[in-house]
Amino acid sequence: MSRALRVGAFAICAAMATSLAGWWLIPVLAALWVRVLPRTDLPATTCGLGAASGWAVLLLVDAAQGPAGTVARRAGGVFLLPGWGFVGLTLLFGALLAATAALAAGKTPRR
Repeated sequence: MSRALRVGAFAICAAMATSLAGWWLIPVLAALWVRVLPRTDLPATTCGLGAASGWAVLLLVDAAQGPAGTVARRAGGVFLLPGWGFVGLTLLFGALLAATAALAAGKTPRR
């Protein structure tokens, strides 16, 4: 399976898991992804990019349905960031959740 396909598959899984159960399922999903699928190179990068991509799709869907710009500006003000900075922070949070869980759940090498 190509790397882009793995990232896309994880993005779909992350978007579905987040919309069904919330953000806390992302680390669980990443840990399962690393343990269940065959060994791949850079699983933390794959999971991190996939989670950020999945959350970006969710943000775009929400932006099409409501005043996402206003919400991003107001929520970004809490962090002293512009609206686009808050969106970036949101995507970074999802990526870090998935990447750190994938690293923690990674298979230990046999000695």
